Amino acid sequence: MKKSKKIVAILVALAIVLSVVVIGVQTILSSPKKSEFSYAALDTMSEDYAEYVAKKHLSDATDEVVVSAENFVTGVTPEDSDTYGSLYQLSDGESAAFRFSVPKDGAYQLAVTFSDADDSSEKYHFSLRIDGKLPFESCEKLTLHAVWVDQGGVRTLTNGDQVSALQKHQSGFHTQTISDAEGITVKPYRFMLPKGEHTVTLTGKGRAFLLAELRFTAPEKLTKYQKTISAYDNAPKYEGKQISVQAEKPLYKTAYSLSAKSDQGSADLSPCDPVKAKINYIGGQSWTNCGEKVAWEMDVPEDGLYTLGISFKQNFVTNGEVYRWLRIDGKTPFSEASAIAFPYATKWQFMRFSDSDNNDYLFYLEKGKHELSLEVTLSDIAEVFKRLDSIVEPLGDLYLDMVMITGETPDANRDYELHKQIPGFEAVLTKQKQNIDGLVADMESDLKANGELSGALKNMSRILGEMSANLYEAHLQIPSYYSAQQTLSSWLYDIKNMSLSIDQIVLAAPEKRMDTPQADFLQKIKFGLMRYASSYTKNAVSVKSSEDDELPSIKIWVNWGRDQVKILNTLIQDSFTPEEKVNVLVEQVNATLVQGVISGNSPDLYLHMARTEPVNLAMRGVLYDLKKFPDYREVLKQNFKENAETPYLYRGGCYALPDTQQFFVMFYRKDILDKLGIEVPATWDDFLSATGILQRNKMNVYLPYTKLGAATTVNIGVGGLSIFPTMLLQNGGSMYNEAQNATALANKPSINAFKFWTEFYTRYSLDPDANFYQKFRVGTIPLGIANYTQYLQFSVAAPEIADKWAISEIPGNLDANGVLQNICSGSGTGCSIMNSCRDKDSAWKFIKWWISEETQYRYSTELEAILGYTGRVSSANAKAVSRLSWDEESLKVIMNQWDKVKEVAEVPGSYYVSRSIDQAFWSTKNGKKSAKESIMDWSVVSDKEIARKIKEYS
Repeated sequence: MKKSKKIVAILVALAIVLSVVVIGVQTILSSPKKSEFSYAALDTMSEDYAEYVAKKHLSDATDEVVVSAENFVTGVTPEDSDTYGSLYQLSDGESAAFRFSVPKDGAYQLAVTFSDADDSSEKYHFSLRIDGKLPFESCEKLTLHAVWVDQGGVRTLTNGDQVSALQKHQSGFHTQTISDAEGITVKPYRFMLPKGEHTVTLTGKGRAFLLAELRFTAPEKLTKYQKTISAYDNAPKYEGKQISVQAEKPLYKTAYSLSAKSDQGSADLSPCDPVKAKINYIGGQSWTNCGEKVAWEMDVPEDGLYTLGISFKQNFVTNGEVYRWLRIDGKTPFSEASAIAFPYATKWQFMRFSDSDNNDYLFYLEKGKHELSLEVTLSDIAEVFKRLDSIVEPLGDLYLDMVMITGETPDANRDYELHKQIPGFEAVLTKQKQNIDGLVADMESDLKANGELSGALKNMSRILGEMSANLYEAHLQIPSYYSAQQTLSSWLYDIKNMSLSIDQIVLAAPEKRMDTPQADFLQKIKFGLMRYASSYTKNAVSVKSSEDDELPSIKIWVNWGRDQVKILNTLIQDSFTPEEKVNVLVEQVNATLVQGVISGNSPDLYLHMARTEPVNLAMRGVLYDLKKFPDYREVLKQNFKENAETPYLYRGGCYALPDTQQFFVMFYRKDILDKLGIEVPATWDDFLSATGILQRNKMNVYLPYTKLGAATTVNIGVGGLSIFPTMLLQNGGSMYNEAQNATALANKPSINAFKFWTEFYTRYSLDPDANFYQKFRVGTIPLGIANYTQYLQFSVAAPEIADKWAISEIPGNLDANGVLQNICSGSGTGCSIMNSCRDKDSAWKFIKWWISEETQYRYSTELEAILGYTGRVSSANAKAVSRLSWDEESLKVIMNQWDKVKEVAEVPGSYYVSRSIDQAFWSTKNGKKSAKESIMDWSVVSDKEIARKIKEYS
């Protein structure tokens, strides 16, 4: 009996083994052959630039290879060009291929001649393949900069303050040498081309541009100053008057943000005025990115040797230096000119360009006009950045590996034995400590970098050393490790800050004193006294657009910053008043509209009014119904997405038009999701599945939640406070009943949505107070939903995760037909006309001008020019937003999600709905009541308040 049982068991085991073998063979036979792959697969195996140059190193070329229309092989249909034979418009995904011949082996630089396809793009991107392959990784996305010039002159407001000139694309063709857009590789890229026939293919990646010609050129040879100047031993030295160029009057620049600015706080500028803001410098924090160049024209009176001086201010990199690459007529005079250092000081300085012994550098210039340019470069900092980046990334990966075992707050009484659970744990600690110590040693001897960075590196080295020495207690260092690693990550952003302001550039006779714009002691005292006195007399918060008192006049209130108000005044004075013949008085206030109404001093219009205010004021009879204007419908259709006006409707009227609009998108870390095998969630079921996987690995997800700490938070409107209204809309529900005299929160769709939402916090323990930016950056929350403008912060301030994250539309639900329904609620502000306005037609003209595509685009771009990328306005005009500088894939996501935004109405008493939902949320989260009980109880409270308000203002 026992033997028969053994025989049966053996036979069963054999059957199982045979079935596994058969399945395995079938899988192998059905799987694709390894040889079946495309060029796209090969591209993923391309090397970085340093490996490419080292592996395929060739001597610098000495000749030039021109690739033009006659070399065209295939791709987009060419357009005729008188200058270049043909032009090729490279839109997103379109290619042009050219065949060319290289006479002998050599390393070449690549110069691209191109023209703009439209008048708004700031950068153009393309990929480049040679003989069907990416030469190195960065060739997947190379960059060309649009060229900008001042349109007209400096503009002057009616109060005497000056504003920079309008910016426009410089027409014609531009030639730019391809280099690293991040500036980590300081010199232009070199392409290793062996002798023979080749094919080069350019493919557009985003905004379209017109390709005219390619030139593979010999790399520029830089020689030391002493060798360069020896060729001019017999050249005459200039002895005439100095030639001064005001930096705020450039020939051109390669970034829209490089518009001229005004510094009214110092007498050390030319021009300067203690009372009126004068445009007197260029640069500042808007001139910090590698590759951004400003050029000036200098008229040289005679052949000879000249010295160079620059009036500047560098108060951005404390106790450090920033760098610029000097070129004259497109060429570097000598190697030292490729890294001019500008030291730190809190005030304006004047520097003669000289060597370490203060011996002036001499420049030989022939009589006539010359182009002098300064371009942002990292110089020696590039090496520091490169090595720091190679340290920060593995330290970040190790932190995630540790947190996936211990969580963010390890148990001090538990033995995690990280060195046994994480492969290569000790090796990473040892290697990165060695890398850090080596970098610190080099920084203290050769490489120039901020001393504070050295201290941060030493702290990280100490922590790594303690972890290595006490492997069984390494987990106790995780909080310190996190703090130190994040400090180093922040340095990746700070170290690339090359901000610089320039007031004046001077060419002068050698060995002669330069006449600098610096004021003496008495001039500074006089300037300070006049500036102090003007603070009592000058009206800086109330500016009108015209001195013509015969024109119709309207008054506008804005509760904005000074820069925003100045830009608004400029736009009004430039375009609205001249076109519409209406005088506009803009008043910068720190008061609410209610205070203005009570005081009897209310404006005619109010811009950027909080989401809840129009209905609150409309039911009190304060605002004018915009539907009374005959072209109301046409204006809506022309400027906004469908239902954008919904929050501003009341009793059949419309009491504001949107001027900003925001909504949610989903952010995800590509690297972490790929590592864990998580697909980007499309539905909420997918999102929950991803949440489970992440939480099993001690990570989490994020859903937007705004704590109601003040009335201003409530005024955001219920649609932008949390994800609940979005889930409600996706569930087929509504915030209010059809008559809009009570909530619909007690209905089944609302209860289901509320229960689903709160379970993220009760069952899955999401943290409503989580710092999404910080947690996403470090990777402990690699998936989350946030306002689409969060994109700007990640793009600018988190360089260590560049190319590791992306955005997508928010999750939704599948309907009965299997179609994804991912509706999203929105938030934003509106602009309104007061009932007390005497000239409503003029006010309506202004509203239409203000919300138009062109005005919104110009307002946002001019604000970006002052405040930088993160100053971008979330305009409600989608056409204006689409013209701004986004990467093409992200812009597609934003526009697609925008099409699915469904605004939540505002009703009398709706401020209490926001509070009720919040109270119900906390009641559920804290376990006091079930989700159903909480939302039903608080819906009754909301309904009573809505009924009370309706009765009060009926």
